[in-house]
Amino acid sequence: MTLRRNLRVLRHRLRYRAGRAFRPRQLLATLTLIVAMAVAVGLLLLVVSENAVNTSGTTATPPPSTQPKTTTPKTTTPKTTTPKTTTPKASTPKTTTPTTKPVGQTVPLGVYAGPGSPVAATAFSADAGAPVTYAFDYLDGSSWQTIADPIWFVQRWSGSGFRMIWGVPMLPTTGATLAAGATGQYDAYFSQLAYTLVANGQADSVIMLGWDPEGSTLPWAVSTAAEAADYVAYWRQIVTTMRSVSGEQFQFAWDTAPGSAPTLIPALYPGNAYVDIVATDAFDVGATAVDSGWDALAEAPYGPDWFATFAAEHKKPFMIAKWGLAPTTQSGGGDNPTFVSQFLRWADHEHLFAAVTWDYGSWAVTGGDFPKSAAMLHSVAEAGDFAPIAKAVDT
Repeated sequence: MTLRRNLRVLRHRLRYRAGRAFRPRQLLATLTLIVAMAVAVGLLLLVVSENAVNTSGTTATPPPSTQPKTTTPKTTTPKTTTPKTTTPKASTPKTTTPTTKPVGQTVPLGVYAGPGSPVAATAFSADAGAPVTYAFDYLDGSSWQTIADPIWFVQRWSGSGFRMIWGVPMLPTTGATLAAGATGQYDAYFSQLAYTLVANGQADSVIMLGWDPEGSTLPWAVSTAAEAADYVAYWRQIVTTMRSVSGEQFQFAWDTAPGSAPTLIPALYPGNAYVDIVATDAFDVGATAVDSGWDALAEAPYGPDWFATFAAEHKKPFMIAKWGLAPTTQSGGGDNPTFVSQFLRWADHEHLFAAVTWDYGSWAVTGGDFPKSAAMLHSVAEAGDFAPIAKAVDT
């Protein structure tokens, strides 16, 4: 009995306490207390963490979006520049090895190898051992027809690769005069000549008009002041006529042999407006052959030196229109390598427009009659870095 009553009392108390423990208000209070304790613990941990970070010397940085930009003026410490002390380097003079270009580059070579002979001109280039820029040929002066229409010559040289220098007769062999030409009577022939050259790819030709007027054997030979005046007037007439043809790019070369009558040479000059190139000749004949040297010819009155000065004074390029050797049987010096070497050295110094070598007939430099001279031409023409021209020509 007592036991049963005790059990009932115990069950009653347990139900009472459970009911009190799980009442809503008490439950809410309990949960609130638990949350508060959790927050307190979290804050405590955060404080401890921050103290630990600060203790290590690192400042916590807020996110960039919330951190105001604080500009702290920079204190600039002027740089002290210590001047560099430059010790001058000992300059060692450079040893320069002469590097002279071959004569074919410093002296543009040309050649007369015979009428309409591009094959022979090419052979001369091989014999000389240097490039040859210009080929020279004479037009047939037997009639006005052959002068005005030199189609045979033009076709022979077409496609040869040479720039042509044409010896153009001012008059045919017979039946014409300088005086008549000076009045314009023959202009139509030279107009036709210009058209023929332009139409056949020769618009940039050098026209050596009325060469060697002081020579007594040519139809345009001049021996008096009156004839010199006609020569000049006629020359101007021809140049004006040929320049009027569309497409022309001609250069007109005035060529007079050295040593001519002093009173004639200045009077024979047509004027700067009608001359593009001043030219003369240089053959080893006469006094030069006797002296076996170039200086005898170059320094003679109205010799190559005079013409070089004349060209410079008139601001014109200077050309040796014909140079070469002559057999002893024709008052020449024969096989004269000294003349060749001295001439080429002089030509290099004068910066010639061209030096046209006579390589035809018994006067041909490389024709076989002048082996030493041909060898000299070849050695000088090939001279370059390994054999400077100054050394080659002094041998």
